Amino acid sequence: MEAAMTPIKDGEDAMPLGDAADAALAGASPERRCIVTREALEKDQLIRFVLGPDNAVVPDLAENLPGRGYWVTASRKVLAEAVKKNAFAKAMQAPVKPAPDLVDRIAGMIDRQIVDLLGLARRSGSLVTGFEKVDVALRTGKAVLLIEAKDAGADGRAKLARHTLPGVEIWAPLGAEQLGRAIGRDYAVHVAVAPGGLANRLKAVLRRQQGLIDDGVAGAGHAPAQPRTE
Repeated sequence: MEAAMTPIKDGEDAMPLGDAADAALAGASPERRCIVTREALEKDQLIRFVLGPDNAVVPDLAENLPGRGYWVTASRKVLAEAVKKNAFAKAMQAPVKPAPDLVDRIAGMIDRQIVDLLGLARRSGSLVTGFEKVDVALRTGKAVLLIEAKDAGADGRAKLARHTLPGVEIWAPLGAEQLGRAIGRDYAVHVAVAPGGLANRLKAVLRRQQGLIDDGVAGAGHAPAQPRTE
């Protein structure tokens, strides 16, 4: 049975971050309200901001900075609107002025998050790479996430997709060289991640990256592939 949600005031967290109430939701993702659209969404569909020193608008992708959180939908279009109309000033009730390149900075931060989380997964032993090892992990249900290079060959992708069990998410967020550097190799084409906290965090960040694709905003430069579940 889902926990009942209490109304969310604009510009406020639904509950204090890190509060024991989060744990009481048994792993559910509490909703937050976007300060632009005013739509209540789960946290992995939004990006948190805090009011920083000198009235700076500070992205908090890790969601651990102190202070009240202000949430914006993880969409290039909505973020661009927040910057253009300075929705932050109204929500924060402070004379803030977001950086003109805030959206592109966030896109770069998300890319770095993906790289860092892949590195953590490698060091923790919850990641395998190489076609044969990835194939075995997918066939035996030992992977919940398949990450492929954007420039991977269509044949290899198709073969792995045929062996992927239902519920496995497939993403292509990075090129082969960048994916390789993330896991300590010259390049990598296919990476499988085992179930667990790191896989869940990667999924959340990958969904945010997907929102930063070009959805009608001039100058957008990110276009990660759509996720697939087989």
